[in-house]
Amino acid sequence: MKRNCITLLAIFAFMILSLDTNSQNLSEVPTFKRYAKENAELPAPAKNKKRIVFIGNSITEFWASTHPYFFENNGYIGRGISGQTSPQMLLRFYRDVVALKPTAVVINAGTNDIAENTGKYDADYTFDNIRAMADIAKSNKIKVILSSVLPAEKFVWNQRITDAPQKIEALNKRIKEYAKKNNYAYIDYYSTLKDEKCGLPAKLSSDGVHPNAACYEIMEKIAKKVIDKIN
Repeated sequence: MKRNCITLLAIFAFMILSLDTNSQNLSEVPTFKRYAKENAELPAPAKNKKRIVFIGNSITEFWASTHPYFFENNGYIGRGISGQTSPQMLLRFYRDVVALKPTAVVINAGTNDIAENTGKYDADYTFDNIRAMADIAKSNKIKVILSSVLPAEKFVWNQRITDAPQKIEALNKRIKEYAKKNNYAYIDYYSTLKDEKCGLPAKLSSDGVHPNAACYEIMEKIAKKVIDKIN
């Protein structure tokens, strides 16, 4: 019954997302092709080797491509796709996470939802998508690690959003409380990275949203400390 509910959630996410992407090829909305080759070539985890998958947006994608040693040296796999929102991640969650047979998954979603990349931001919808990903992981015996949305004062590609800090803080509060209630690990990037305006400081980002090398180094220390505790 639980698996059927999860499947219905994924279908519902696809239907809602399609309302805002009717000009696109709907089979490409989740960008299944992005990691198809890498997934097919990835061997099964070696015995006694722990595999951790990071699923997210450009923050995760750029992290894995600019700091590959952090992922390779720790048995981490990056599955971030630039521009994606939580419903898109949910739709590809089985293919890019569950099928890789990881020990745990790090879920980072919400930035692009708040930036309205695929439609008007709905806090409940975004949170439900994050919960659905956690449910799918748990049902497949994958440890769940939720993470905070990174701070952002504004989005350079959508200047209409003037209350990003407030929305990010509210979503992070819900994610943190949900993680605690369900005994999931929680990675808090936000508290360490935010500046006085609740954004990313210039020394850590060129656009106030995407981390630079120095920022990723800080994030790596924060993330690894949490991940090591659950392994």
